[in-house]
Amino acid sequence: MLDKEFHVKITSLIDECLIPHGIQTHECNKEFWNYRSDDDFKFGHKAGVILGIILGYYIAKYGKVPSGEDLSEMTKMVELRRDEIKKSFADIHFFYKV
Repeated sequence: MLDKEFHVKITSLIDECLIPHGIQTHECNKEFWNYRSDDDFKFGHKAGVILGIILGYYIAKYGKVPSGEDLSEMTKMVELRRDEIKKSFADIHFFYKV
């Protein structure tokens, strides 16, 4: 179980990630990734970035990979912010190879 201080830090990291920064990300080839909806792909991308930042912080703080229980708890914290994440990914712009 994650301690209270870590919960506060995760909440802060998620809040920071939801601030629009005009992110431009690597080429996104729809055929390569085989997705149907830009919005679904952007949501998955942004949620993945947020979870990656949280995992990186956990590893830096504790010097180990999180247990299954801790990972589930962190994932649930991101999932609970699903609606906010969906609203925030308008700042992600994919560029396409022509």
